[in-house]
Amino acid sequence: MTEPWRDAEDDTGEERALICSVCEQRITDDAHRTEKGGGHEHTFVNPGGFVHRVRCFAAASGIAPIGPAEHTFSWFPGYTWQVLDCSRCRVHIGWVFRCADDTFYGFVADRLVEK
Repeated sequence: MTEPWRDAEDDTGEERALICSVCEQRITDDAHRTEKGGGHEHTFVNPGGFVHRVRCFAAASGIAPIGPAEHTFSWFPGYTWQVLDCSRCRVHIGWVFRCADDTFYGFVADRLVEK
């Protein structure tokens, strides 16, 4: 099985879209993959004990922020975080992280699939 973050282009030379695994809304492209905190992919446990495998991206669309930005329990020190849902189906898809002039998106790995 090919993993969507391995190569930024398909066999035709076009960038690959990463879409919501539930409704197929376009969320980001593999070309927007970025590294934060020492890597592109991280595994975190939230205060409720839920384990999340998160992949980082520099740009996204098709998302809907939920609730206020939070400072506590940030997986990336110095960054606030805000929950993101898919704007079409409203499934929880990840978080937006902000610090001063830096913003990036952490998406739950199994909530994005390659189109």
